[in-house]
This record gives sequence, structure tokens and C-alpha cells, in this order.
Amino acid sequence: MSMKLSVFLEHVYEAASQTGQAEDAVLKIVKGFGIDYVEAPLERIFYREDEVLRLKAAGFGIGNVYAFYDFGHDKDHHAAMPLIETAARLHVKKVEVIPGFIARGEDAAPMLSNMQHALNELCEEAVKRGVTVMMENFDGIMAPYATTQGLAWFMEQVPLLRCCFDTGNFLFSEEDALQAYEVLKSRIVHVHAKDRSLTRKKGEKPLRTIKRRKLYSSPVGHGCIPIRQIVEDLRRDGYNGIFAIEHFGSKDMLGYMRASAEWLRALPVFTRSLSV
Repeated sequence: MSMKLSVFLEHVYEAASQTGQAEDAVLKIVKGFGIDYVEAPLERIFYREDEVLRLKAAGFGIGNVYAFYDFGHDKDHHAAMPLIETAARLHVKKVEVIPGFIARGEDAAPMLSNMQHALNELCEEAVKRGVTVMMENFDGIMAPYATTQGLAWFMEQVPLLRCCFDTGNFLFSEEDALQAYEVLKSRIVHVHAKDRSLTRKKGEKPLRTIKRRKLYSSPVGHGCIPIRQIVEDLRRDGYNGIFAIEHFGSKDMLGYMRASAEWLRALPVFTRSLSV
């Protein structure tokens, strides 16, 4: 399998809103960028045959289905079974679970234990259906998996869990993405290709890092994240999967998708992988 490009489905619909074009028209434009898959939130496709058929008609596969849960307060994994069942029904091989957040003042130990318990049971159920459960380094102060160490802890506690490596989110925790890659590389099965900019973007609300630096959106390859080196390292280590373009917050979704796809497809290592 050669490396493929994906994009968040929400970016497509935001682009339609920003440009005033029909959603189907934007899907056709995005497909023309060389993007073959989408990252779909569960609520968009859960028993929404119309949405699934629309994507199929436009030539898109679903690379990943994702959803948010609150396993910290409720360790019952059954809340996420519709995610697994939907993926299995649509022959989607990977799902991403955001298992919950821990607010300031809450007792983290039992909440982490609950998350671990739910994820272990969920992963076991998913494997039976041919689905892989992933987690990413979510960029939020209440996410106990925002850091390399935090995400690695979940990988250690949940043997069947795999990593969705978000290239841009380690900067939120003021960490080096290349160092994080070396720690997590053996568990990576999916990649969110996200760049960041330290330059103010008009109209954008920035995300502040733990050191209060302001982060803005960026097309992939045009910001401060070492995307080129990460892609090269992934390819060196045998990764042949999806690179999902991500830039929530952008005021030019369509332009960013085009620029990101063009930059990634022009990389020599990416070009070579397409002939594998």
C-alpha cells in the first residue's frame, strides 16, 4: 500500500461555507487535489447512508472515524461500540477515540484507571471486528495524553491501542515532535499532518501553548513543524499509510487544503512511495 492523503471532512464543509459553494462542488475540487480519503466524525456517518453515499460518489474512502468520550467518569466501553460497529459496517479499518479529559481539581488516578479499563475492553472488541483503535496526542491542557509521556503511558497500559501521530500537537506541550516520534514510532498506524504558525493570522483565535505562546493554523509545510523530516523518518521506518491534512481554525480552508496537498505530493520521499 502506498501512502495516501486524507483531509478532515469538517474542513470540506467549512470550505463550502467560507466560499459559498455547494458541498458537493467542494468535494469534487478537493478530490482534484489528489486527496482520496476523509477523517469523519462519527456523528456525520452514524446511520447516515446519504452522507456515506455522497462521499463514495465523490470518490472518497473513509480513512478514520473519530469520536469523543468521557471514560474518566464512566469506564463502560459500550458507549463507544457504535463507533466500532459503524467502522466495521463501512469496512473502515481504523477509529480514533478521544477518551476524556481531567479537569483541574479532579482526582486523576481513578480517572486514568477508568480510561485504561474502557480502552482495553474496547480494543479487544474492536479487534474481533477487524478494527484498530487509536489515540492521538490531543492538544488540550485537560488531556492526560497531550504529552509524549502521557500518550506513551496509554500505549503501555493498553497493548492493543495504536498511535495516531499528530505532528503539530506536541508543540502545544512545548515538546519536540521528532523526539516524540522516536518514542512512539513502533505504535504509529495513522498520521495527522498538521503544521503550526507562530505568525498572527487575521481573524483567527490562537491556541496558546503551556508556555502561553500563540499558535495559528498553517498549510502543511509552510509553518514551524519539521514535517519534511517526520515524513522522511516515517517512510524510512516503513510507514505506508495515510497522511491526514489538518488545519482547524483556518479562514481559508480550501486554499490551505490545496497548498498542503501540493506540498506533500511534491516531497521526493512521498513521490517515491507512490510507486511502491
